[in-house]
Amino acid sequence: MEPTIDPTYFDKFIPATVSLIITGLASVIIGIYFEKFRNKMIFLKYKIFFQPLATTSQNDYWGDIAVFHNKRIVNHLSFVTVEIQNDSNRDMENLNVDIWVNNQSRFLGVSGFYNESKNAILLEQGYFNYYTDVLQRNLIDVDTAKADPNHETSPQLTNEIQFVLSNKKFHLPVFNRHSSITIHLLVENFEGLEPIVTVNILHKSTKLVLEADRESEKKQTTIWMLSIGLTIFTIGFILLLKHYTGATTPLILCAILGLTYSLVGLGLYQLGRYIKRLLS
Repeated sequence: MEPTIDPTYFDKFIPATVSLIITGLASVIIGIYFEKFRNKMIFLKYKIFFQPLATTSQNDYWGDIAVFHNKRIVNHLSFVTVEIQNDSNRDMENLNVDIWVNNQSRFLGVSGFYNESKNAILLEQGYFNYYTDVLQRNLIDVDTAKADPNHETSPQLTNEIQFVLSNKKFHLPVFNRHSSITIHLLVENFEGLEPIVTVNILHKSTKLVLEADRESEKKQTTIWMLSIGLTIFTIGFILLLKHYTGATTPLILCAILGLTYSLVGLGLYQLGRYIKRLLS
């Protein structure tokens, strides 16, 4: 006896398949728009390295150890390196990098350069002018104190000196895509501890994140995108199975095929991003 085919089979199969394809496309479109929205932000990655140089101490076993900087004794010296990387596909202009230390620390020396060209990175002009002005007023105040033992430094000048010694503002005329910079800092801590160094960038659509946090954020974003897409796809697939009960087998096959295409598409997308990074 020859098998018979339900005459309504194709009437159920075709719309079910089309509905499944539409559901899959909707998931892809949602993922694309989510990625497009996320790419409006520029994420700059940074790392901080601390290298303690020396600490002044008095110890019964090791003896007394004194650390000097420019003939002045200091409690603790650290060499701090800040690396910032622009791994996005966008070039940036007129970027300011703010770096400051905690109240128990201060800068003794700073320098910076572009890693690719080795060109120097200078202090922001407005900050440099203010820094120079504060130092000049401080020198005048020191000379006045030498001539007049009763002279007292004004609280405003004291606060300004504290500010310029604990805050630095660097200026980047350009920060090209897939490039990086390095900033070296010599920091003194008055308590003999490792200084607390904070780095920030205030720029439109720009976010500065630690490299470890950035990688974690990428993984979380990928997981969320896959979870949302699979949830929409699964809900749509279940609803189609309930509505088109006579097309269960082809729907399952189409679902498996669609997931396979998604994996292939994801692989091609990552390959395309890799090629784009090489060519950009």
